[in-house]
Amino acid sequence: MKKILALVLALSMLLSLALTASAEGEKVINTHIADNPEQMDPTRNSYARSSRVLQNLFKGLYKLDADGVSYVPAMAEGVEVSEDGMTYTFTLREGLKWSDGSDLTADDFVFSWIHALAPESRCASDLWIVKNGKAYNSGECTAEEVGVKAPDARTFVVELETLTPWLLNLTATTSFFPVKKDLVEAAEAKGEIWTADVANYVSNGPFYLAEYSSLNRLVLKKNPYYYDAENVKIDAVIFNIIADDGAALIAYEAGQLNIDASLNAEGVAKYAGQPEFHTSAKVGIQYCDFNCRTEVVKGYEPYMQDANGNLPLTDKRVRQALAMAFNRQELLETMGVVEPAVYGFIPYGQPSLTQPGKSYREVAGDMFTEDVEKAQALLAEAGYPGGAGFPTMLMVCKNDEQQKLMMQVIGEMWKGNLGINYEIQTLESSSYWGDLGKGYFSTDRNGYTVDFTDPSANLKIWISGSNASENGWDDADYDALFNATLTMTDPAEREAALIAAERDLVDEMPGFPVYSYENQYLVKPNITGVICNPIGHIFYEYAEIAD
Repeated sequence: MKKILALVLALSMLLSLALTASAEGEKVINTHIADNPEQMDPTRNSYARSSRVLQNLFKGLYKLDADGVSYVPAMAEGVEVSEDGMTYTFTLREGLKWSDGSDLTADDFVFSWIHALAPESRCASDLWIVKNGKAYNSGECTAEEVGVKAPDARTFVVELETLTPWLLNLTATTSFFPVKKDLVEAAEAKGEIWTADVANYVSNGPFYLAEYSSLNRLVLKKNPYYYDAENVKIDAVIFNIIADDGAALIAYEAGQLNIDASLNAEGVAKYAGQPEFHTSAKVGIQYCDFNCRTEVVKGYEPYMQDANGNLPLTDKRVRQALAMAFNRQELLETMGVVEPAVYGFIPYGQPSLTQPGKSYREVAGDMFTEDVEKAQALLAEAGYPGGAGFPTMLMVCKNDEQQKLMMQVIGEMWKGNLGINYEIQTLESSSYWGDLGKGYFSTDRNGYTVDFTDPSANLKIWISGSNASENGWDDADYDALFNATLTMTDPAEREAALIAAERDLVDEMPGFPVYSYENQYLVKPNITGVICNPIGHIFYEYAEIAD
């Protein structure tokens, strides 16, 4: 009863806000996110939920065009690329401004890209493509040695560490967005976080942050200083925080949201095929990590080691057995998920490098199969016949009913097929990634949507030192296979090398893929120009609302 009452009150509040905006004559889009954004500094962000907000507050050198496919200049008016493809010289537009009316210069881009490479940044590995980017991130060189320079206020020069023909696409992602240098430096000099005060929050995109009420809503208003403000047709975007996808669907159907950006299974079944239902491939997967640490985490001994002191999850045979000992299709049907099961670490949304119209996944094929008998044999070979002597699997996920159901179904299949016991632990979003980073799990629920349409994007999160994975797995052989693909220019050679690298990753199985993401969302019929990129971020810059 309390939950229903809370939902009714929340929806009533949303309706009041929508009516108020309408009465004021504003063109307002009401949408939602499940929780507070994890990170409001784009140079420190690697979270999908945060990106949905940040992509509408900031813009990089290039941006996604209104067609939802091509990339066009944004903060840059153009670029020159050296013959060897290793140096990009961007010319910024004249008269660029921050949302507070101050000048945006090339020096802001230099500062921002180096800020993103700081050791504490979760997105640092995205910029390892920059000359000495990884060295600076590791403390092996100074900022002055990083390959980003500003010869003058409108010229931004980037020297690369490796060939990166998709660089222009990358500059349209949050890790490469600019932040205002003097604002960030002033806050950090006082030991503060520059994003903490909404009144001083400055951005450079089509919208600025006008209001942030924690666990309630974020209000983005049209930025009059945006370089293309005259073509932004809406006045505000309101991100209402609604934790439950079912509640969001109710709000959409009641007219209190005009975009449902995280459609649940019920919504998909009800609206599929209708004009307001939109879907597209997404370059991300749902997967689970294994805790591959070679040292026991204090307090978690019962979940990490057997009676002889061995760490089973450091044995790839054990990891392979667990990955192939449950039925993904049955799991997805139980969860009500209509996205496709995937048997590799690269999703269906990544296009093939050699066969237009086909996905990489179609060309590479499945990398493994579900096989309970083989899984049982592998577990016995590793010293745990029928699960005997195997420690309890601590399965960690966020405090979310769908995630808990996923862990329970997988756990029960492991128990029935392999004789392994499990426990499920749920954590709040605020502590989830921190606890995983400390190794407090056997397996976790993870998901990753990459920043650009090249198969290497999905494979790079597993290279040694990447801060996108929390499982402590490093492998020099895999690193070598992956790094070799970064120097290849022939598409056929690259695709074959990427397939070989993925096969090696699947053989090691530091985690296990579950299903491939798709974008699925609802847009009211009177709204046009809403686009969703392959990363899954919805853009409102081109949106229009009919009277």
